[in-house]
Order: sequence, then C-alpha cells, then structure tokens
Amino acid sequence: MKFLVVLFTLFAFSSALKCHKTDNGTVASSDCPADDTKCSGPVFVEYTGIKNATVVYNCGECTANQTANETCVECASDDCNAIVAGEDFMCDAYEFKIDAFVKSETQETCKRLEATAANCKLPGAKATAADSFSSSCGVCTQATLDDGTCKNGSVAAVFRTVLALFVLFNLL
Repeated sequence: MKFLVVLFTLFAFSSALKCHKTDNGTVASSDCPADDTKCSGPVFVEYTGIKNATVVYNCGECTANQTANETCVECASDDCNAIVAGEDFMCDAYEFKIDAFVKSETQETCKRLEATAANCKLPGAKATAADSFSSSCGVCTQATLDDGTCKNGSVAAVFRTVLALFVLFNLL
C-alpha cells in the first residue's frame, strides 16, 4: 500500500501540464508551473491564418481583452494549444468591374490547418458588387450557394487548367 501512495505522489508531482509557449519568437512545448491548468494561444481562422499575430502561445488563461476580441483560445490538455498548419495554397482572385466579377491577374495566398482540404471558391452567376466577394479561399456557405452568389471550385481544377495550357503551348 505504501508503494502505491509513493507511486501516486511521484506521478502527481511529475505530471505538470505541457503547453506550447512563445519564447523570443520561437514556439516550443514546455512544462508549465504546477498551478497552471490551462494552455492558451492564438485563434487560427481557416483559409485566413492566425487572427492576431501579437497573441502568444502560453501556459495559463487568455487575457480578458484577448477573450473579448476572440483572438485567443484556451484548452486544458498537454500541448493542446499547438496549431498544426498545412501547406499554404493559392486561389485565383476576383474583382468587380462594371457589372460583373472578373478573374484578377493576381492570386491570393490561403492558409489552412493540416487536416483541412485546400478549397477555392468563385463568384456565382448572381454575385454583384454588393455581395462583397472578398476572398476566394475556402468554401461557400450553404446560403451563398443557394442564392447563386458563390460557387465552389477547387485547387485541382486550377491545376488542371494550368497543366492543359502548359501541354497545349508545348505542342505548338
């Protein structure tokens, strides 16, 4: 019985929470003080990236200001505040000219988590300048699909188009 009490005591003192922490611009997993029961870190918005780059990874709770601005998130398990970003990808950008959206000559960089698919969207047939189609990164909401102001595309479709043009110009 004494053995179990000693083993439990050793385990209790050696199981400090581990959180990702920012130290001089570097983020790494670290042991937290014993009284910290939460990890905190920046909010990652799919297809946009970190909502506020000034929010650091830390042991402990978010500040009241960060919570109010929804720029920080809290969790309570080892290294739960780690953000595993996926590879950035590109989507065609669109701009409204005269009375319709047209593909811009530029592309926009899209940010995602590792487990998130790379998706692009395009203005739908009923999109107008008032629809404020501001980003082609991500997927359309069901409401914008239903009202015809947005339509889902894909990175693969963009790649196939570029590949087809490449093949065509190499054959000429």
